Amino acid sequence: MRLTVFSDSHGGTEMLPQAVRRTSPDILVHLGDHIRDAAVLKREFPQLPLYCVPGNCDFASREEDTAVFFAGSVKVFATHGHRYYVKSTMDSLLNAAHFSEAQLVLYGHTHIARIDYPAGMVVVNPGSAGRGQRPTFAVIDISDTGGIAAKILPVFPEI
Repeated sequence: MRLTVFSDSHGGTEMLPQAVRRTSPDILVHLGDHIRDAAVLKREFPQLPLYCVPGNCDFASREEDTAVFFAGSVKVFATHGHRYYVKSTMDSLLNAAHFSEAQLVLYGHTHIARIDYPAGMVVVNPGSAGRGQRPTFAVIDISDTGGIAAKILPVFPEI
């Protein structure tokens, strides 16, 4: 099972379909800040499940702030992160994920790509997929036994 995860695209959707084609995922996730950018993914890949949550720049969104779903046998907790104050501390986010019994936690908001392993969870921020200096996204592979392997990739492939 493979997830391709984007966040903070801020209208920079030109390369998102190519990133999806490069990674051949089973599930797509968009973690907000221009959640409407996820429409590009839905249009290009209607056969793939797409989970979206709004960010702090998604003022009129009617989507829930969090999405909890299963990717294979792994429970996933996805949020933009602003309501958990992830720029200051990870405590609120990790607490919410713990009580949802998630093994995989996805968040954005900081524009800083990182992978952490606190308290038996894998916590992934894909960074910003938007028009920044080095846009990034995450690819997460889940094995049949529930093992989780995450990596950060550039939106624009190396030449």
